Amino acid sequence: MRKIVYLAFSLLTFYLAGVYRLDVLMFLFFTEILLFAGSCFLPGYFLKNLDLQIRLEEGENGSKKNEPVSGKIIVRNKGRLPVTLFILSLTYRNLKNPEKNQETKLNLKGYVSARDVTEMQFQIVSQYCGILQCRIRELRVYDYFRLFRKKKAVNLQDTQVLLPEGKEIELQGLEEFRNIEDAGDRPSDLWEKRPPDVDDVREYQKGDAMRDIHWKLSARNDELFIKTYREDVIRQASLFLDLRYEGNARLREMDAFFELADSIIRIFVRDKIHLRVWWYDAAGKAMVVMQVSEEADIRRAVEELIRNARFYAETGGDDAIQLYESQIQETMSLCLNTKFQLTGRGEVLADFAKDLERRWSSDSLS
Repeated sequence: MRKIVYLAFSLLTFYLAGVYRLDVLMFLFFTEILLFAGSCFLPGYFLKNLDLQIRLEEGENGSKKNEPVSGKIIVRNKGRLPVTLFILSLTYRNLKNPEKNQETKLNLKGYVSARDVTEMQFQIVSQYCGILQCRIRELRVYDYFRLFRKKKAVNLQDTQVLLPEGKEIELQGLEEFRNIEDAGDRPSDLWEKRPPDVDDVREYQKGDAMRDIHWKLSARNDELFIKTYREDVIRQASLFLDLRYEGNARLREMDAFFELADSIIRIFVRDKIHLRVWWYDAAGKAMVVMQVSEEADIRRAVEELIRNARFYAETGGDDAIQLYESQIQETMSLCLNTKFQLTGRGEVLADFAKDLERRWSSDSLS
């Protein structure tokens, strides 16, 4: 439509120049034709000289669901002419959502001066845990009169893990498993007369004793590792995250599982109970084990769970799980399953399914 109006105006200028024999109008007509022709090539020039970058910014304590995730698109113009209008087409989705077509679209308009850089800010909120993916799909640029445009497909993306909100829940019966913090509680005569049995190794943490450093392993990896002893492990707890699921898990169920796992882990850290969190990786056919004793460990374990864990068929990995379970020496061994039950010692300690069903029903009504 703009082109038709522009050409009609040019023809009117030509007509008036002929009727009134005015050189000024004829000059104006030729100028309009030249501008029209030049505008046809401008979008291609702009596209050639625009570079894009996209970044999702992470908060100090990580990105969490139901909180805005800030993003930034950096547009760099390498050309000698300013770009007065460009439009970026973005899509974002949760990669944990099994429905692949659940993408939300977003358009951003902007401009950038010649040989300059502009930054475009945006925010995204997701109600579920998972992996937020934001992708630039298309870039469209216009000439100065917006008569012509040109577009090109773009495939730039960034991802961010969306953590649970960190809600606390109450569970009874954990007091007897509180860690003994005083290193003096380890019998000194036993330490001197018989070296303790080494159970595992972990990364060095501030405050660890120098005598517990695994020097050979540290030298090979150029990083300090600490030996953990069987008598320490006995004062630990174990939480098995059973990802076996019957049918196809929806996003809300995965979200609820991640949220419950995070809340349960926080109980142990709050009560100063060392925790071994483990689950079976069906894709890699291997066991994933995370040691959790402080706040930073919670984020690392939950982020690893969200990023790489997959729900899988009921029969997957049974032999590997049973074998590893038989080797666990912890005083307390718990299991969180995909029916949202926390079990231990052969009984159900907590059942969260009904509360979750009520919450989902309330959300669907609202």
